[in-house]
Amino acid sequence: MKAPLNHLSSRLGHGPRIGPLLLLAIAFASFFPAPRAAAQPVRLNPRAVIIESFDGWGTSLCWWSHVLGGNTNREAYADAAFKELQLNIVRYNIGGGENPAYPQNMEARARIPGFEPQPGVWDWTADANQRWFLRAAVARGVNQVVAFANSPPYWMTVSGTVTGATNGADNNLRPDREAAFAEYLVTVVRQLTVLDGVHFDLLTPMNEPAANWWQAGNRQEGDHMSPDQQARMINLLYPLLRQRGLAIGLEATEDNDEHHAVTSVKAYSAATRKQLAWLAAHTYAANDPSGLRQLAETEHKPLWISEYGDGERDGLTFARRIRDDLAQTHARAWIYWQFAEPDSNWGLVRYHRGESNPTFKRTRKFFLLSEFTHAIRPGDELLACRDPDSLVAYNRQTRRLSVVVVNDRDLPATKTFDLTGFGPTAAPAVGRRTSAREDLAGLPPQSVLSQQLTISLPAKSVTTWVLGGMVPAL
Repeated sequence: MKAPLNHLSSRLGHGPRIGPLLLLAIAFASFFPAPRAAAQPVRLNPRAVIIESFDGWGTSLCWWSHVLGGNTNREAYADAAFKELQLNIVRYNIGGGENPAYPQNMEARARIPGFEPQPGVWDWTADANQRWFLRAAVARGVNQVVAFANSPPYWMTVSGTVTGATNGADNNLRPDREAAFAEYLVTVVRQLTVLDGVHFDLLTPMNEPAANWWQAGNRQEGDHMSPDQQARMINLLYPLLRQRGLAIGLEATEDNDEHHAVTSVKAYSAATRKQLAWLAAHTYAANDPSGLRQLAETEHKPLWISEYGDGERDGLTFARRIRDDLAQTHARAWIYWQFAEPDSNWGLVRYHRGESNPTFKRTRKFFLLSEFTHAIRPGDELLACRDPDSLVAYNRQTRRLSVVVVNDRDLPATKTFDLTGFGPTAAPAVGRRTSAREDLAGLPPQSVLSQQLTISLPAKSVTTWVLGGMVPAL
């Protein structure tokens, strides 16, 4: 310590004489700074409700169910998705059906069959595989079904193909076929309701309609649809559904990002917006969460985040997106794109392309999503939480409080939650964690001391704690 002390003495110059003990204390403090003050506990307030009743978690059925719905082990996939993961929402893709002149335009798994291959010719045996998974999902507890279209049938398009217009920025649905497309969609949901015994809750004629990448020859169905054409389709579908006696709501816009969803809906007339039952957006480019939330609040419409996906292996970007989407947009549901994916990390489970009746492996995303889906259930309230990493849910009937924390950083962390907004509880918190070395690993019960819950968060992890018997304080 001698050299540092001499160095410090020279810096102090010729001021007042400092005693050796004080000098030693100053030097010690410079080399061993006091530990940071612990962060203030995060107070959980049962009255700070941002979502009054959460609708749930889901997946699209295309394209994986089109591939796997005819396999002998399809029950295992259905059980994993709708029993083990407890998804309760599905998006059913009403296929347009490609022009027979272009059999190789799309990759095989994306070739969803249509139900009207020629004007006035209907095939109700079409799309058997996806329809099997739709029935299997409902049988396993799915209680919200959305029907969506990527494209109208090829013979309603400008380009003659369901893959998009020659110029991806142009509408591909012919204006003189808009009424026919509305008739097509309503006829399909009505017939499948009868044939398959499935009730459709929501219908939309569009999917990422603002995108300009839906070009002829693309690998999947897609259709650019300008806001004015979107509005015309809504204006056609709304009375048609009621004429056919179908209690199905309309939703829009299913855009790739929040900004385009907001821009399109704002371009509709007030009368058109009034006909929407729901708002929905994808968050591949999350770029206006507050604008999307404010739009839903202004229009008094429920909001869903209806699609997101990525190929990251560790799943932390995915987990962060779930947390931020729900906390920032106040969406009532969160839906992933592909439950099952061949040979990549885009799916919640992965199978090998080309195998007959392929088995699957759960990806890290499967376990990370399970942290959320098991802790935050349909009917729960979501509570405001000032911690930027946490989602908090409370159920007043079961008196269950759930906290899901995402630590997507490279360092471990500790958080303390202040539970004085609730009455005292003697029951310990029950925890689980998914990290680089853990998949839904059970944690030792955690005692609540002085109405505070302090939890440790390893680097790159998602941790869930659930407390029972939680009653709001008077």
